Amino acid sequence: ADRLDTEGQRLLGIIRANTHNMGELIDDLLAFSRLGRREVKATDLDMETLVRNQVAELQSTLGGRKVKWDLKPLPPARADRALMQQVWVNLLGNALKFTGLEETAIIEVGCRPSGDEDVYYIKDNGVGFDMRFAHKLFGVFQRLHRHEEFEGTGVGLALVQRIVQRHGGRVWAEGQVGNGACFSFSLPRRQVQQAAS
Repeated sequence: ADRLDTEGQRLLGIIRANTHNMGELIDDLLAFSRLGRREVKATDLDMETLVRNQVAELQSTLGGRKVKWDLKPLPPARADRALMQQVWVNLLGNALKFTGLEETAIIEVGCRPSGDEDVYYIKDNGVGFDMRFAHKLFGVFQRLHRHEEFEGTGVGLALVQRIVQRHGGRVWAEGQVGNGACFSFSLPRRQVQQAAS
């Protein structure tokens, strides 16, 4: 470092940051690729506990940031625990990321029945997005915000979509620029096995 002038150190910093971003992107692409081959091991899953545990983990990383969590009751599901945890990690992480400019982030998690499906949702008061570009949200490498504004590789929502589809569900989003977003995914409502008494 002592052999480089200020400009050389600046350029080296850019190279280091881009190398780190490339490493994250490669890891995300490998995870996306592996997902297609991974067997779905569906079990009776307590979605409410899964979400509450994930929120507690995220809350411990927030420092002094103000986040109001509104966690509604969630019905159980028949799903692969590890894969469904990845869905919640990505969606809750996005809600935190895109509410980062708010004085107090408000993140609501809930579920509503719809026909023979349960529709789980994550709603926030963040930057939102233009609905004209909603079709791009779930594509690999598709981003609606510049990397300088919000970090990420553009693979997380594609992972969410692939996981949900492998469970027989679907995923979609609604938003408005400057007025938050709501990401929803459906899972077929299945008879959850009752524990033997």
